[in-house]
Amino acid sequence: MKKSFSSVIATASVLGCGLFLSTGTASAEVVGLLVLNGGQVTVDATALSWVGTAITASSTTLTYGAGTPVGSPVNVSLLGLPAATPLNSFMTFAGIPALDFTLDVIGPGSSNTDCSAAGLLANSGDCSAFAGSPIVLSQAGTDVEASLALSGTASDGTLPGSTWAGAFDETVNAAQIGLTGTLTPALLQAYFGGPTNPNSNSITTSYSGTFSAVVSAVPEPTTIGMTLVGGSLILLAGIRRRRRS
Repeated sequence: MKKSFSSVIATASVLGCGLFLSTGTASAEVVGLLVLNGGQVTVDATALSWVGTAITASSTTLTYGAGTPVGSPVNVSLLGLPAATPLNSFMTFAGIPALDFTLDVIGPGSSNTDCSAAGLLANSGDCSAFAGSPIVLSQAGTDVEASLALSGTASDGTLPGSTWAGAFDETVNAAQIGLTGTLTPALLQAYFGGPTNPNSNSITTSYSGTFSAVVSAVPEPTTIGMTLVGGSLILLAGIRRRRRS
């Protein structure tokens, strides 16, 4: 099933932040792959809010405690953005009250806000709609791919600690913003008033995401932020390579 513009762009202007480094810690034995489908999200130039819940996909291998599987389908609730980080209970799981994903790092986005064809060509095909936005835009055929990297720490109330990293990686087409034909990053950027004049336009759409949780010793506060940034970039690069192959 074709993905749509999910965690969308405006987390962007929105999070008008680039990335946030965390000084938080967690205590948990959480490991595996979390794959989310379903639900909707509404985004505009200043905020992102989730409508309803996401649902764990059958490809989810996430376990907690002594290897108990999260399973599928399980409803997953997400807190809206922007918000100060660390954001505790960013993702929580119905029926598993002890399982908690804290959001520590958002992005990074692209330093390039020139979403024209020339701007994309000069910047590895990527741009962000606003300066400091954590959303990365790129051309994907006749659609636009929007990628939002996230990472943090996970807890089920037991030791050892876990870190997680992943991305919402979606596409948006011209019809979703009232246009026809090929949608470009520049057109999508303009829809939200980028790069300098955020407006009141919004999109409500379905979303999905993939996140990897790894059991590890919780880093010192001075190093956890950069550790998570590195993990997000590696996983996001892998997702984008698969999408473009």
